Amino acid sequence: MFKFDAEKYSPVLGAVGNVLTWYNFALFMPFLHIISKSFFPLENEIYREVLSFLALSVGLFIRPLGAAIFGPIGDKFGRQKAISLSILLMAVPTLCIGLLPDYNQIGIWAPILLVLCRALQGVSMGGEYTAAMVHLVEKAPVHRRGFYGSWSDAGSQVGVLMGCGALVWLDSCFSQEEVYSFAWRIPFLCAVVLIPFAFFTPNKQETKKKKEKESLVKMLLDHKKEVGCTISVTAFSAVAFYTLLTFFPYFLVSKEILTLREATLCSTWANITIIFVILGAGYLSDYFSRKPFLIIGIVGVTIAAYVMFLLQIKDFCYWMALHVAYGFFISVYYSCRAAFFAEAFPAKVRCTAVSLSLSIAQAIFGGLTPVVMSYLTSCSLKIVSVIPITFVAIIAIYALTLLKDRTGEKLV
Repeated sequence: MFKFDAEKYSPVLGAVGNVLTWYNFALFMPFLHIISKSFFPLENEIYREVLSFLALSVGLFIRPLGAAIFGPIGDKFGRQKAISLSILLMAVPTLCIGLLPDYNQIGIWAPILLVLCRALQGVSMGGEYTAAMVHLVEKAPVHRRGFYGSWSDAGSQVGVLMGCGALVWLDSCFSQEEVYSFAWRIPFLCAVVLIPFAFFTPNKQETKKKKEKESLVKMLLDHKKEVGCTISVTAFSAVAFYTLLTFFPYFLVSKEILTLREATLCSTWANITIIFVILGAGYLSDYFSRKPFLIIGIVGVTIAAYVMFLLQIKDFCYWMALHVAYGFFISVYYSCRAAFFAEAFPAKVRCTAVSLSLSIAQAIFGGLTPVVMSYLTSCSLKIVSVIPITFVAIIAIYALTLLKDRTGEKLV
């Protein structure tokens, strides 16, 4: 009789669960323009834009709470327990978004419930993403941690790609009026597929040679340099990622530089580029070291951002090339960051420390990016638009100089 060994395949299940979790979380991004019209039907375009971005950002602002909940669960009861619970928490609110009545049906309760669902998604993401990241790195052979860890960020990009692909598929199967009316809900209802992964993922408690309890405050004090540097390095990816895949699609469509389909295709090909380059660069980082890849990615993305903000040409091929270039460099950055961050902390606090560090950076920098960029791009002077990416690039490179590169060393 066939018996499925969930423990043996836990890294694979964790990676697939991470893909589907990110699909659910990232659906908000390509569908933001549609959701804003259904739940924030304001005549003032600027107010609707700001409220829509804030609704999106709630999922980022709340992530530290998820990290504070699921990080200790991962350290005390095992990474897989944290992954299972957070996967279940992601599936339920995503289904609810697909079922929510819009503003015309229930009035102000529509955006309130939408924001609540988005907040629950954020709590889930604060635990699942980093728990899966740490789990993959810890399960890897010492000479393959960069490659194994790269699957966590590659998986997140596959999930984002699936979200963009869902919009492209809807656009080909339904009229634009039908998409804006009801068809946009279909991808959200597909969240039901995620639920089984909460039960397939094994919940066997991991044994430790020495059981230790460490409070969040003590952990932060004992590892304040590592936490601070990890937050600083993650701040760059938060701004870079949400500028490319949240702000730019909305910006290009609202300014009528590209159509919704064209903007989605640009994001889609950027994601495809990211997925393949992440895995390749992650593999190479095990033979060289992590820092050069992180620095090359930061510098490359910053240069690409300058071109995108300062030369806004109404040409689809131009924007496609820029999205692919931007995607290439951000994937070089993403390729080894999972291993780099996991290697910076000891096992007893690793899940909590990585979860909190990434979630705090995502909440502060990622959550504010769409709103801040919306304001800056409304200014007549285009050069101000590159201030955020320039600022976080500088602090990220400085933080990297303070952290030791532990490529090839044993995890402590």
